Amino acid sequence: MVTDIEIDLLRVFLAVADSGSFTSAARALNRTQSAVSMQIKRLEETVRGVLFERSSRHVALTRHGEALRGYARRLIALNDEALGHLREATFAGVVRLGAIEDYAAYMLPPILAGFMAAHPNVSIETETGFSPDLLKRIGESFDLVLAMHPDRSGRGEVVRRERAVWIGSRHHAVYERPLLPLALHPAGCQFRAAALKALDRAKRPWRLAYVSQSLGAIEGAASAGLAITVAKSGTAPKGLAALGRTENLPPLPYFEISLHRRPHNKNRAAIALAEHLLLSLRDGSA
Repeated sequence: MVTDIEIDLLRVFLAVADSGSFTSAARALNRTQSAVSMQIKRLEETVRGVLFERSSRHVALTRHGEALRGYARRLIALNDEALGHLREATFAGVVRLGAIEDYAAYMLPPILAGFMAAHPNVSIETETGFSPDLLKRIGESFDLVLAMHPDRSGRGEVVRRERAVWIGSRHHAVYERPLLPLALHPAGCQFRAAALKALDRAKRPWRLAYVSQSLGAIEGAASAGLAITVAKSGTAPKGLAALGRTENLPPLPYFEISLHRRPHNKNRAAIALAEHLLLSLRDGSA
């Protein structure tokens, strides 16, 4: 007998899978941890398989869970696209979006594609950059800005709380060098400032081996073993390993990802996209 999978259970599943924690998923979904656990249990009963390997510190996807993740994203996207077509009025116009680069590269494309499929007469123009620079131009150049702030700053509409993590190649072990080589963005990047501050506090010597505006260039340098770098826990590339105390690296702080809107904006397409971004990013469906 065929059993339907509830979309809401898939949203909870992705929230846990993306955050790696039942606690973080519960916080992002504004639900209790016990409620999240019960919903994952219901989903496991539906698909007849264990989705997560649980430990006291961490949860990881099983092979069954990895197989479900791709289907979950597609089902949620199709569900949201269909509802967008059926529920929403047709919008037209241009929405100008500023976004931090890693979210623009890894999180936003499927979200924006779903929105544009539901609203084919809307054009979205996206530009990436550092948060302070993007926020200076909101209202003049942007209708919306997705920015990063220090933890608990309370700025904008907070959609996620992300921890900064060290990442690098396990095959090269450059983190073992006495003078730690780093691949980072230029001055002005919040991750660069946090990384250097943490290393200085830990009295760990470092050098800037690779500096670039390009996220791809920095990740390429780390993959090749030229240096280690810093990423958000939710957007860390799969080809690079998370590093930490075992590699004698100090812990890094949390950051908030927030959506900012142009004041007094009456652009209906921008208002609709803002709500779509909040829903998609807050519930883990990105």
